[in-house]
Amino acid sequence: MSEFSEGASAPISKWRGTFAAFELVNYRWFFAALCGNFAAMNIQMFIRGWLVFEITGSYEKLGWMTAAGGVVGLFAAPIGGVVADRVKQKKVVLQISGFANALITLGIAWLIFEDQLQFEHLLISSILQGLVMNAMMPARQAFTKDVVGLDRLTNAIALSTSGMNTARLLLPGLAGGMVAALGGGDGNIDPAKWVYLTMAGLYLWAAVLIVFIRVEDRAFDDEVSGSMLEDLSSGFRYVLRTPIIAMLLGCNFLMVFFSLTYFMLLPGFAKDVLKAGPDDLGLLISLSGIGSLLGSLYVASFGNRRRARMLLIGALLMGISLLGFAWSTHYWLSVALLTVVGFGQASRMSLSNVLIQSYVDDAFRGRVMSIYMLEMALLSVSIYPISLFADTFGPQWAVGLSAAGLIVLISVLFRIPQYRDLD
Repeated sequence: MSEFSEGASAPISKWRGTFAAFELVNYRWFFAALCGNFAAMNIQMFIRGWLVFEITGSYEKLGWMTAAGGVVGLFAAPIGGVVADRVKQKKVVLQISGFANALITLGIAWLIFEDQLQFEHLLISSILQGLVMNAMMPARQAFTKDVVGLDRLTNAIALSTSGMNTARLLLPGLAGGMVAALGGGDGNIDPAKWVYLTMAGLYLWAAVLIVFIRVEDRAFDDEVSGSMLEDLSSGFRYVLRTPIIAMLLGCNFLMVFFSLTYFMLLPGFAKDVLKAGPDDLGLLISLSGIGSLLGSLYVASFGNRRRARMLLIGALLMGISLLGFAWSTHYWLSVALLTVVGFGQASRMSLSNVLIQSYVDDAFRGRVMSIYMLEMALLSVSIYPISLFADTFGPQWAVGLSAAGLIVLISVLFRIPQYRDLD
């Protein structure tokens, strides 16, 4: 066994508990780096949406922000998948993306310092970070298997999701509190510069820690040709000729489409429906992370059986809770409902990723995960009309109809044994 694998494929009978992947030194470094990245991303989920709504007051502009990152993802995600299958060390891709994200956030901080920030600057930053994220994510998703091996993959992905949800639990509320304490709101966006400087530091932290992860160089095979276009085409052909992968990707696309609406509209929903300020918005996002954290830890303890059934149960729970959230006008009731939404969302996110990675061939792992990310880009674009719908009919109707669509979809999938009975 290689010194780099650190027993990633060794028997794990005594490590079948919730934190099994932490036995590996490589995974501990990987998890610490991920936490820095997750912290910055979760702060950005709050601060960018808040800035856009403070500057424009428009749900359509919130939709533009989401769609802008998605459009570049349509091109960047497939290329990122090919790169992930071609590079010797996927961690190099992760490091480059960390430094790029730090530069972008420093640019926004400087514009706020100079009192020059406009909506167009935030739109450009969304495009640039969409490019970076979609080019990086296939490598990060595929790298998890390199770090821990297949036996611990469910546990490792669920623990990584728990790290993301812990960041979601703590960071948006702290960022919202910081903005409010420094006088942000009612048109004053100046305190956001300190938030952006913090994000830049977190991205740099993540990039530096990746250095300490030691895995073997990738061994190339015949599935990787000399042409990136041919590699990309072969990845799509592989999905089309592998029914189980095509089914998992297609169902995931529909589930995310129906469940993504609420988060895109949340800054405006909180201000218009719940009458919440920046601190309340940050707290709303953070407290909903309690459910997400519990959901991801539950998946980490669950093991490698009946995973599709658990995914569907989590998604159904999410749909029912979202339907209640859509019509709630009480802040603390909305917090409670989003906590349940978070539990279901974490289960769906972890298990959809694990199921795809469990059934994909190693030679196509990066490219299939890039198609997984390509779905997110498509969703970011296709969800734009929902922002127009929210501007016309209100955010409650937009969220409510999406939740109803999710419930109908899950009810149908429960009747399809080829999906429901997957382990």
